[in-house]
Amino acid sequence: MKRNWILLVIVLLGVAAHARQPHRGYRGFLEWGNDIRTDNYWGLYAIERKTSVCTGFMTSHGYQFNPYLYVGAGLGFEYSNVSDRHIIPLFLDGRTDLKFGRFTPFFDVRLGVSLTEGAGVYFSPTIGYRFNWGRKVGINLGVGMTLQGYGCHMYSMYYDFDHYDENGDRQPYPTVEYNGVKQCNRVLFSIRLGFDF
Repeated sequence: MKRNWILLVIVLLGVAAHARQPHRGYRGFLEWGNDIRTDNYWGLYAIERKTSVCTGFMTSHGYQFNPYLYVGAGLGFEYSNVSDRHIIPLFLDGRTDLKFGRFTPFFDVRLGVSLTEGAGVYFSPTIGYRFNWGRKVGINLGVGMTLQGYGCHMYSMYYDFDHYDENGDRQPYPTVEYNGVKQCNRVLFSIRLGFDF
């Protein structure tokens, strides 16, 4: 088994030795993504924290302006069967591919909206490495962070998207007033593997 991993690293380094910069024109991405998240749950006697992994696919399509600048838009879907929750981001994508001799890193930033759990901001910067695979295809491996916004209630650990406040100024009968949706954010650790074409 150890020999297989060493062989895989040698092959990937050999492929990376001749990595080409992307060319001007249309460029698309298809990625398998994993976001690691920690959520609060009601346990038997108290609130418990559990870690789960949302896994799924993302795609982005756009235009490569020069060897270093790509701008596009994308959509994704990730699901966790442990927490029965999912992430559906709709985003604008900006990316730069660099080349330092044989070293070909990239930096990617996605900004948009998360369409689940009451909707909220979606922001995901990623750094990684691009391996050349053929004439026009590259394999991308990246790590980063994802900021996912969602609707939540100020006083509850449940996903309650509506926000109500009690107004105690009106004596002797306090009232409950609807104040819309309160936005909360969670930070997720992201791992992505995919290819560009």
